[in-house]
This record gives sequence, structure tokens and C-alpha cells, in this order.
Amino acid sequence: MPIFGQILTNQSLSGKFFFRHVSLITDSSGNITDPRSLQGTITFDGAGDYTFAGQQVTGNAAVAAATGSGKYTIDPAGVVSLDNPIRAGAKVNARLGPEALLGASTETTDNSFDLFVAVPAPPSTAKPALSGSYWVVTLEFPGGSVANSLNTIFNLTTGSTAGTLAPITVNGHAAGLTNGLPATQQVTGGTYGINSDGTGTVGFGGGSTTSLLSGNKNLYLSADGNIVLGGSTATGSHDFLIGIKAMTGVTNATWKATYWGAGLRSNLQDAAQAVDFAGAVNAGGAGNLIWTKRLKSLGQSNLDFTAANPYGLNPDGSGDLPLTLMALGAAGSAFVSATIDPSDPAAYEIDFGVTTTTQTGAGVFLYPQGVVSAANFAPDGNPISPGEFIALFGSGLAKSTLIASAPYPTLGVNGVTVSINGKPAPIYFVSAGQINCLAPYGTVGPTATVVVQNGGVSSNTVTVSVAATSPGIYAYPSLNGIGPGAIIHLNGTIVNAAAPAIPGETVEVYLTGLGTVINPPADGTAVKDANSTTTTMPVVYVGGQAAQVIYSGLAPNYPGLYQLDITLPSPLFSSGAVPLAILTPNAFHDQVTIQVLQ
Repeated sequence: MPIFGQILTNQSLSGKFFFRHVSLITDSSGNITDPRSLQGTITFDGAGDYTFAGQQVTGNAAVAAATGSGKYTIDPAGVVSLDNPIRAGAKVNARLGPEALLGASTETTDNSFDLFVAVPAPPSTAKPALSGSYWVVTLEFPGGSVANSLNTIFNLTTGSTAGTLAPITVNGHAAGLTNGLPATQQVTGGTYGINSDGTGTVGFGGGSTTSLLSGNKNLYLSADGNIVLGGSTATGSHDFLIGIKAMTGVTNATWKATYWGAGLRSNLQDAAQAVDFAGAVNAGGAGNLIWTKRLKSLGQSNLDFTAANPYGLNPDGSGDLPLTLMALGAAGSAFVSATIDPSDPAAYEIDFGVTTTTQTGAGVFLYPQGVVSAANFAPDGNPISPGEFIALFGSGLAKSTLIASAPYPTLGVNGVTVSINGKPAPIYFVSAGQINCLAPYGTVGPTATVVVQNGGVSSNTVTVSVAATSPGIYAYPSLNGIGPGAIIHLNGTIVNAAAPAIPGETVEVYLTGLGTVINPPADGTAVKDANSTTTTMPVVYVGGQAAQVIYSGLAPNYPGLYQLDITLPSPLFSSGAVPLAILTPNAFHDQVTIQVLQ
């Protein structure tokens, strides 16, 4: 019989939490028509039910007491489906980590966008105290209007006298201040108070219409003191405050873990950029990270988004991402970010992330977060698709390492089999910690179950999302899904800095995850000619410009390998290492570059 280790269940979510929830319904132009904000305590019973009690602001009304109840379910990876506390009938697509429960209602069909965060409350005997420094981000919609948007990041440090705050330098921007361009302001005379149960208040002064940070907010301190959470209860206030304990001695290498993440965004100039998301981040400690996001945006269907982003960190944990100021803190277990950049003054967004739960097991154990694309290695949440090359990670998966020859067998390699939705998967590679295989072309969703069997012993069952496509371009020479793409000239030589592509040239791009094809071969076998085209034609962008897609389908002679023949735009307004991205009806992938002649 299989022996399973640490996996998550409904019992993994129990006890009292502090929470903040902001939910905004917009019209087709992005104007907020129904803002609601809720904060207080939420108690999970470990069996799928919760109750909450707190304070709610609806529209421009005064704060009112609010109570309620709901249900939740949690899968072994830590993905949580939570009844929406504010909007009956909706679900929050949430994620559970050791530091927090976070998410957004990405699967709703209305124009609602939200962010939900809950942190474990201190036990009654803890008597927590706010101390030291925290990196804090805020997102505010005063009066429930995007025209009044505010977005900040700052360091909050307790003062030398109890209940006081040291002077604060606020970086941020506001819709009504210098046309949204970033500004820096000083806030002095801040105060705070923390009660014995971890609740409290923070005050930033009276402020004015030109203030980035002002007023009083409720404050909640997590059980370990690593996270502060809060928002205002003033009439018509709809805001979010999230802070993480600051750290020192930080380098890029410090950010090395997998995180759950969620965020909320609006844009004054582009209503389609009203977005919420839930997802995951894989930070490798080398100045690049991979985001997986399940996005919901205004007027568009859901999108499975993967992208690689460079980052830079300072010794105090502050840093930057593209168009974003961020901070890593809480001993490396959490991060916050705010979209503040002079080139994007109309965008207002905060993101929050916490590390995922480490999961181990005895026997044949498949990591619940360990089924990923073999090309882009996007973290958990990115779906699999028919015909995709996938990688499975775990322990005890095979007795030794073995590579199979094409056609890849479905009846076992080295005593190992993989089933996806009960169908045998063609296997290319097996080892104790990793298996590479192909998702059968008959794989359909919305979810699929994955089970490994080694020597007659079955693993735990892992459930993953299934989508029509889940594109991932192979990187070369790196093997982590980031960097130069696996792209060749028509003469068969590799596109790289020594032999760049030129505008107007046709090149071949190698990838996986483009889904079903016309005249598919048998699972695990290759086609002989480039005539098995995909049922969906992707859009390819080179440096943000659309390229001409000449062929999209299976590559000859290699099972599971897809090929795109594209003609680069001419003229091309970018050069050097230029981003190459793919858009399908359900997915967007932006992790690799193509070298283009300077």
C-alpha cells in the first residue's frame, strides 16, 4: 500500500484568522459601481465550514457590523475554494501557505474584481506587540472611485516612544496628484496601538487631497508578527494595507523559494486592465522569477498567464520588478509589491505572496505541486493540455534512471507507469525524483488526475487543471524555462548572439503545450512531416510586435514537440535580446527571448 506524507486537507485550515477583503464591481468602462470592503475575524473549523464577524463598508455608506458563514475545500497542493464572504454565490480562488490564506474571485462571470487575505490570529495568551520595521503597500479607492486611486509602498518602523512611528518616506502615486506620476512624501507624527488579541489601529495624520498616505486604519498583527493587515472603516473607504516584517542582509539569492501570490489592479486609461489574479511564483535566487497567474480581466475570458521577470533586491529587502516597487521580508517567507512607475502612471496594483507549504512523503510520493510543463517549469496553477510534454516531481518515483527511445512506451519504463485521467501516458524519462512524459491527446478537463506507479506501488493522486493550450517555449542553452528560446534559422543553425535573427526573417520556434492537432499521431509517436497543424492558431509577439505565423503544429521526428514557423516583423523596433511571447485564446506565455540583429 502507498504511504503518503504531508499533504493538505480541510483539516489544514482551522482556527481564528484576521482577514481583509475588498471587492469591486465595475461597468464596461471600468468605473466602480458596487464597491464593498470587509474586515475582521474568520474562523475555520477544519472540516469545511467557516464563520466570520467584522465590519463592512458598502458603497459610500457608513461602516456596519457584518457576520456570516460559508464553506471551503482545500486540495493537497493548497488550492482553496472559498465561499465569497462579501458576494453570495461567488467563490474565492484562494491559496493556503504557512503565513497566510490569499486569493481572488477569478472564476466569477460578472465584472467583479477582488483581493482576499487572511492571516493566523495570535493565541489568546500571546499578547503580541508591533516592533521593528515592516514593508507596507497600500491600494485605495476613496469613495469607491477609480478616479481617486492611490497606491503606495513605504517602510513602517516603530518609534523610540511606545505607540509612535518613526518618520515615514512614502513612495507612491495618486490619480489626483501630478497626473499619476510617482511622488515621494514624508509623513511624521504617526501613531499606533496594538491590543492583547493582535487587533489595533494605525494613524498617519489628517492629510489632504494631495496626501499619498493619511487617516486612520484598523490594523491586524499575525500570530508570528510577520504580517500586518488592515484598512479603513471610514465612510466610503475601500482600501487595502498589507505589510511584511523587514529583514537585513538581503541579496538576489535570498529570494529562492516558491510562493503563492494574489493581486488586484485597475487602470484609469485602459478599462481592460481591471484585473484580479491568484497564482504562484518561482524565485530561483538568480535575479529572475517565473509567475503563473490565473487572470480575470474586464470584458475578457480567463487567461492562464506565465511570464519571467527580472528583479533586483537591496540589502534592506526593498527592490524592483518591471514597472513595480517591491520588498521581500518576513525572513524570506513573504513579499509585497506595488505598481509605481513613471511609464505606467495610470496603473494601480498591489500583489502579495507567501511561501507554499513544503510537502514530503514516504514511499512513491508525487508532489501535489509537482506537475509542471517540461518546457517553461511554471509553478503550480499552470494547466496541462493534450499532447503536452510535462515533468512530474516527487520521491521514490523510480528505482533508477532510464531514458526511453521513441516511440515512447505507455506500458512502463523501468517498472514505472503514469496514468492521466486513467489513461496511460507515454514516458520519456524516469528517475527517483523526476519523470518526463506526455499528456495523452485525449486528456480533457477541467481537471485531470495524475498517478505514478513504481514496481506495482501507486503514488498519491494529484489533481491538475486542464486547458486547451498551455504553451511553453523551450529555453536554450538554459533548462529552467528562462532566457534565450530554442529557436533556429531555416538552415538549421541556432539563433543566438553570434548568429542573430534579422527583421523579416523566418525562423523556427520549438515548444510544447499547443494542444490538439489535426490528424494527431498515436500517443508517444512522432509525425514524419510538418502537416499535423494545431486546431488553434496562436498569435506570436516579437518585442511587442505581431509576427506572421506560417506554421503551427507538431515538429517532425520528435514526439510531443511542437513547432512554430514565424516571420519576424519588418521593421522591428527592438533589437538585442527581444522578448518572444505567445497568445492563445486561453493562455499567454512570455518567458524567453530571441536575439535580433542590432
